[in-house]
Amino acid sequence: MKFLLVILLLSVISCSAAYKFNKVKPAFDRSGVLYSFTSVADMNDSYFVIKENNFVEFYRQLFDSVKNSSYPGKYSKNGDTLLLQFYNKKAVELLGNKAIIQENEIKFFK
Repeated sequence: MKFLLVILLLSVISCSAAYKFNKVKPAFDRSGVLYSFTSVADMNDSYFVIKENNFVEFYRQLFDSVKNSSYPGKYSKNGDTLLLQFYNKKAVELLGNKAIIQENEIKFFK
């Protein structure tokens, strides 16, 4: 019975978003920044970064110091639209799953 429980637990962990990202994290960390967009607010600034190897990251910083949330993902292009696939689905709720860049400005939508 314990063996079955361990197998079940391992299968759940292996399907999690964090596990999937941990597999590509070294490549994500090595990828250079191609474009960076910033949205400045009173206390919590937001950043969206497009990196090499089709990686993206959306994160927030409190008082221009430490990241207090980070949502890494991948993107593909369909014409002029970026199709975003985040490892954590919370990012899709916050931004959407599509983006378009026009005149140094990025717009997100679903």
